[in-house]
Amino acid sequence: MSWTQVYVTGLAQAINPSDEEIEAYLSQRYSLAGTSNNDSSGGDTTDNLMWAGEGSTLIKRDESGCCRGFAFLTFYSVDGAMLAIDRINNEISSNESDDGGDRLTLRAELSNPKGGTKKEEQQKE
Repeated sequence: MSWTQVYVTGLAQAINPSDEEIEAYLSQRYSLAGTSNNDSSGGDTTDNLMWAGEGSTLIKRDESGCCRGFAFLTFYSVDGAMLAIDRINNEISSNESDDGGDRLTLRAELSNPKGGTKKEEQQKE
């Protein structure tokens, strides 16, 4: 099975919170595990983002352990990844109430996986 990664920027550049806390925050804030919603026909639907789940998020840290301000979320489908990107970029939060706390302004896009670089391609010629 292949997967799709979403590149998320705007995380605090600090040692705390832990990777698990950052992942839990993103999961809760953007309903990565899926949410139930009432559709216009009165039925109940579930947004299935196909997030790979807890432990699948890669938080990038420097040599001193500080978050470098970005992370990669992993999804089993491009559609799920695109829905998560839309939620993050349009600030659709599962917690609509404003508790007065500092909110991070995050941005997301499909990750551009490292493939062959131009230098490698030139060497092959």
